[in-house]
Amino acid sequence: MGVIVSGTINQTAKRLVTLLRSEGAMSRVQIASALNVQPSTITRLVNDLFKKGLLSEAPDPDRQGQRGYPSKLVSLRREGLMSAGVFVDPGTLFTCLVDSHGELLSEETKPIVDRHFEAVMGDAGRMIAGQMNRLGLAADDFIGCGISYPGQHTEMPGKVLRTTYLADWPDIDARKDLEPFFGMPVHQLNDAKAACLAELLFGVCKPIHNFCYVWLSYGIGGAAVIDHSLYLGRDLTSAEFGGLFPKSKPRPSGQDLLDTLTRAGKPTSRLEDIEPDILAGPIVAEWTERAVEQLRWLSLVIMRTFAPDAIVIGGRLPNPILDRICGALSALTDLDEDYVHQPPAFLRAAVDSKPQMGAAALPAYFQTNSALSV
Repeated sequence: MGVIVSGTINQTAKRLVTLLRSEGAMSRVQIASALNVQPSTITRLVNDLFKKGLLSEAPDPDRQGQRGYPSKLVSLRREGLMSAGVFVDPGTLFTCLVDSHGELLSEETKPIVDRHFEAVMGDAGRMIAGQMNRLGLAADDFIGCGISYPGQHTEMPGKVLRTTYLADWPDIDARKDLEPFFGMPVHQLNDAKAACLAELLFGVCKPIHNFCYVWLSYGIGGAAVIDHSLYLGRDLTSAEFGGLFPKSKPRPSGQDLLDTLTRAGKPTSRLEDIEPDILAGPIVAEWTERAVEQLRWLSLVIMRTFAPDAIVIGGRLPNPILDRICGALSALTDLDEDYVHQPPAFLRAAVDSKPQMGAAALPAYFQTNSALSV
């Protein structure tokens, strides 16, 4: 059970959980060495987290049958830090439950007919509750629920400049407006930053300490991770890369792609509805070529400012397009004529096809601090 305990956050405990998520099961000696902490401190910490039900320990299969006391491996208990996730797309509501390792326990999607705030959140709450019931779980078994949807954060807490399809939503206060639908702590960030956390906790970036995420959906978003922590900046507005591409001009966004198809006589209202023959055709190929050049320039800006170890490409664009973009960027031998360094590693996001995983990563990242207090 994900027990929430008040008190001062134990940063070593947080680092330990991050390490186990990244590396898997480890011995106490290995943990102490990796964290540069005294073995006695790790023993006390591990024992405390055992009592809270967050960790488990089992014999090392590689040491079985050997003489002496068998070494044991410490790992995250799958039921210890479970979370729920809700993602709101233009026409679909995505929900899920995940365990401590980021494995899906359950997922459910539903077409959105009524886009009013109360209708969408009411459906989401019922979907999450139904999944819990089917698994024999209750809200108290979870550390929290994460909710994400597109939009740019503002200086007003909780307020997001939402996309057109959510224009009628009110300003959101997560605790006041969202928690009543779910009966557990709720965390909210926009889609790009939530997706970035999913890659950090559950995806390709578990072992990477510094990276930037470029989220290509109907709009363009982004996020930055520094020293294995999400950097949010002032008013949660760090790495809002979409602002570098004015909406009045061609840009590498999903809505721009749809507009391009409409002008070419191939109107499509949703990205997932683009026909395979159109995806493989010249219109999309030309658009993708232009997008690659624009994202090469963005990558240069990122390297000149953040200089991360990697740039992750993901989003709601069709997978063939995202794969082409990431492949083309990975093939670059230089970013600019006066950029004397090697280009970064370009990585294809691993869990962006299930955007609700990004939402579920929010409590796994933020609420974990409370669960680990000792």
